[in-house]
Amino acid sequence: MKSKILLTLGIPLLLVVVIVAYLTLPWLFILVHIQLQPNPPRPEIIYGEFPFRLEYEINGQRKVIENILICEFDGFGANEGIGKFL
Repeated sequence: MKSKILLTLGIPLLLVVVIVAYLTLPWLFILVHIQLQPNPPRPEIIYGEFPFRLEYEINGQRKVIENILICEFDGFGANEGIGKFL
């Protein structure tokens, strides 16, 4: 009796564990590998301001937008295709 319960519960449970491991382990290995990579060197310039001017015309009306584009280094990124990047 006990072995029947073990078979009816154990085999489906084992099958679910195998399927979940098959689907998740490759991504887990990729994540661990990326996290273990060293960071790229930090850039020397981490802040910049650039003047920005956009001129366009719609229905005979000329529009001009002027502003300053601000760029800041906010850390490193990572993905499974190229690893860590700036």
